[in-house]
Amino acid sequence: MKLRKSLISSLFGVVLLGLIFGQNGCGERIIPHGSENLLVVNFQEGKTLRYQMKSVREVTIELSSAKSGGKQAQPQKMTESLEMVMAYKPVKVDPFGLTRLECVCESAVVTRGQFTGKGGVAVDAVENLKGKPFVLELSATGKIQDFKQLEALLLEVGKTAFDTTRKDQKVKNPDMIYDFVAMQWYLWDSIASVKNPLAGVKPGMTWMNTQVVAWPIPIPNTPCRITTFTLDSVQQGEDTSKAIIKSTYQISDKTLDTFPKPYEGNFQMRGLFGFLRDYQFKSLEGTGEVAFNLSTGTVESDKQQYKLIATAAFLLPLGDSQPSVVVDQTVDIQLLKDKP
Repeated sequence: MKLRKSLISSLFGVVLLGLIFGQNGCGERIIPHGSENLLVVNFQEGKTLRYQMKSVREVTIELSSAKSGGKQAQPQKMTESLEMVMAYKPVKVDPFGLTRLECVCESAVVTRGQFTGKGGVAVDAVENLKGKPFVLELSATGKIQDFKQLEALLLEVGKTAFDTTRKDQKVKNPDMIYDFVAMQWYLWDSIASVKNPLAGVKPGMTWMNTQVVAWPIPIPNTPCRITTFTLDSVQQGEDTSKAIIKSTYQISDKTLDTFPKPYEGNFQMRGLFGFLRDYQFKSLEGTGEVAFNLSTGTVESDKQQYKLIATAAFLLPLGDSQPSVVVDQTVDIQLLKDKP
């Protein structure tokens, strides 16, 4: 009798999970009545999802007196932007396990204006990602579980960021590889960060996670932010429902070691960043919004804007000058419509 009850209980659990995560024979996601706020990613095997991804950054470096705090010179500004198209093709979908995605960067273009006003390096290292495939494996909630191929690809592409004409010193050109990594790493993070996804999420509920910031200078203590997600509303349409997830950001004192790293060894940065060190991150403020299609289990858009303020020191003392670095960052990710 006990064995029979145990079997019935197990079968009931499997059926329940099947209803939550499963698909019907047409490949459409089954969402039972009353579970429309379950934040669970869903992929259809063989159906490629393409995203337009854009990261834009303006960096301002100011000099002030460490004693008086007064400005000592005109601020130096630099802008850089990365526009790319990423394709994700599910080749193995397991509602109870891991989903395997074949990923490829279909295009990548970087534009950059230097602090001096001159043009930047002819080819940004991240542009060498074009046409390079890698595999990611995700859990049902969108948490990345296997990223070995991504790490290997980053190390390969990261080598192209260095000046091969310099034999006396290892000098790294500016690049936007970290922006590429962050947009892959956190694409599904608003969903993966929910602590108890099976309980569902109601409008007004919040959850948090710590995320690496796409800082323009690779340093051991790469800055992190605390992201607070809030389910703002659920928009009902004729055939679909959409969750609007808003977010706010603040600086974190944590560092994350699991974030993929594209560079090895010691090196010096080219340009003005090569003369700065000892970054101290003071504040980070901003907001974001994710649109998540509950009916298809798909992230449709992700928009972020934040300002990061840090102080630094010169490699060689320069009187009582105190450099500060202000980074204004925007990220815009949009799901592209299927090609006709």
